[in-house]
Amino acid sequence: LDQLIGYLAGNLALVRDFCKNRVPQIQLVEPEGTYLAWLDCRELELSQKDLNEFFVDKAHLALNDGEMFGKEGIGFMRLNVASPRCIIEKAMKQLADAYQLYIK
Repeated sequence: LDQLIGYLAGNLALVRDFCKNRVPQIQLVEPEGTYLAWLDCRELELSQKDLNEFFVDKAHLALNDGEMFGKEGIGFMRLNVASPRCIIEKAMKQLADAYQLYIK
């Protein structure tokens, strides 16, 4: 269990640092006791429809749409970090590449 908790903390650190350094308009909302991380994308100033299209069509990532959790979730996407680190790294690279091409 301690190893798993450490591994998940490492995945969260990767997402946190990657967002800060490569996609600064997206911030990690620090989770409390879960492996589901919320990405605050409100600074992108995209409608929820456009945000979903950006993640799916441009970054090729199928995250949970924040709006499905209620109006408070608008502008957010939910990422499961309980995956092998190589998958999280690949997802973050895809997000950064799409950000560079379509947002920045």
